[in-house]
Amino acid sequence: MNNITIGIIARDEKINDTSMQIITKNNLKYLNNKCNYIGILNYDNSYIDTNILNKVDGIIFQGGSEIHPYHFQILDYAVKNNIPTLGICMGHQIIGLYSIGSTDENDLIKVDNHYSKTKQHIIKTKKDSILNKVLGNTNKVNTRHLFALEKVEGPFKITALSEDNVIEGIEYVDNNHFIIGVQFHPEDLTNTEGLYNYFIKEILKRKTLTSNKH
Repeated sequence: MNNITIGIIARDEKINDTSMQIITKNNLKYLNNKCNYIGILNYDNSYIDTNILNKVDGIIFQGGSEIHPYHFQILDYAVKNNIPTLGICMGHQIIGLYSIGSTDENDLIKVDNHYSKTKQHIIKTKKDSILNKVLGNTNKVNTRHLFALEKVEGPFKITALSEDNVIEGIEYVDNNHFIIGVQFHPEDLTNTEGLYNYFIKEILKRKTLTSNKH
């Protein structure tokens, strides 16, 4: 097992009238036995203690339905402290909103044909992107979102699109930063383990480089 710890941002859920913060089991599927992971929980949607964020080498924003200010606080901390980050569905949208300097869900656009529990669609990845390396030129992904990003600002780049031009992947990758967002749910697919493996490899590489500087 790699000696790294990934923090997974829990999401709000209500089950049998009980409010919960949860991490879905599939979000652990491609991490299990490869690294350590912890849940980053929030009681009242307020800011996260950065002492908690200090304990993680990478961060995953899982999908969800409610975006809160603390999500952007965590992402800003990750960007400024060079913590590799993977955003899934809502997490991808959080990254995209952050890129345009927004924390407002109203800056997302409504899409009417991208929500189905059974259908899939094709995405096309941009050459020279991480998503192209791990997913190939095209890939079939699930379709479970009602909103999408309208635009992305630099240094973030659009690296995957659906056939109807919905933004499906964004990246900010350089010597210091490794941040990827995907609109689909790779944790629920059988052909996306490579994305998690690449993420883990980058966390380990960057942690090793940082350690060697001290």
